[in-house]
Amino acid sequence: MGLALLGMPTIALLPLPAIAQTVPTAVRQAYTLLGQGLVNQAIGIFEQAVRQFPQSTEARLGLAIAYRRAGRDADAFTAYQQVLEVDPNNRLALLSIGVLGGFRPEWQNRGIEALNVLLRQDANDTEALAQRALLLGYQGRFGESIADYQIVLQSNPTPEAILGAAQIYSFSGDFAQSIALFDRYRGTGGQITGGAAIAYANALRETGNAPQAVRVLEAQLRQSRELNSTTIQLRAALATAYAATGQLDQANQTLAPLVGRQDSRLTLARALNEIADTSGNLAYAQQAIDLYRQVISQTPNLTVGVAREIADVLSGYPQEQAYALEIYRQLAQQNPGDRSLAIQQIVLVSAAWPDH
Repeated sequence: MGLALLGMPTIALLPLPAIAQTVPTAVRQAYTLLGQGLVNQAIGIFEQAVRQFPQSTEARLGLAIAYRRAGRDADAFTAYQQVLEVDPNNRLALLSIGVLGGFRPEWQNRGIEALNVLLRQDANDTEALAQRALLLGYQGRFGESIADYQIVLQSNPTPEAILGAAQIYSFSGDFAQSIALFDRYRGTGGQITGGAAIAYANALRETGNAPQAVRVLEAQLRQSRELNSTTIQLRAALATAYAATGQLDQANQTLAPLVGRQDSRLTLARALNEIADTSGNLAYAQQAIDLYRQVISQTPNLTVGVAREIADVLSGYPQEQAYALEIYRQLAQQNPGDRSLAIQQIVLVSAAWPDH
């Protein structure tokens, strides 16, 4: 199951900072408006203040916060980075970049970098540690992610941190621990919805409770009629759960709306590959292979994690091993410091061509 299933992180907006009396009047006025919920009015004043006081951390920080509260995440991401140009160690900006890093794959590395800065300042900053763990998990760097989560979970973690850990443990393959953490999260009064419900269902299915996984996902899908990124992931997860209970017709019907959509190719490929494993039906495997090849050949700026995932899957099919080896080789050239890619090449060559 792919990590795209995690969905949007459920992290509350960070609070407004305290503002000193020495800050320009216009900036304090904009913060007052922001505190009153007049976000668009605040943005206009903050933008003007940034032009007038370009070295003002408070003006730049206020603008970034206002963009974030207006839902302008890309503008906020840029604005927080501009805060760091005048105040490189600003905790709120660093933490916010870390939070926003979970919103888009291309922001993840920058988010991790920002959180690394915070953790060098304070290794016991569990808020930063939990968010870094989440981002590392999104990238499939499970060993690093879980090492962070183990520290976070030993303290007094927030419900959001517990929920994030539950999802990462699910996708790392530690399903029993995942379910224990989901139960712990529910004990705080939290509801398991959206991407978290998918991770929960994955853990249920993998621990032999596929019927319960079906019930969890059916309930989620009934609440979302629009075909968007979340429902695409829900349909894929539900189809694999149906297949695990032997309901292949229902699995096919659930996946039907995803067929032919460019935005669902990777998700559909993952689901079909899992259904092939569950059912032993090679027709599903071939459909998955065709989609994985499309993703590799037609997706610009494909992340290393996704490319590696595809190579890992294709290497399991003898007729695709040469292609998988070529993917590993290209990744190794692009990431010369990653020794695991070289090892994967050696393993694949040894398995496919034992006489070489």
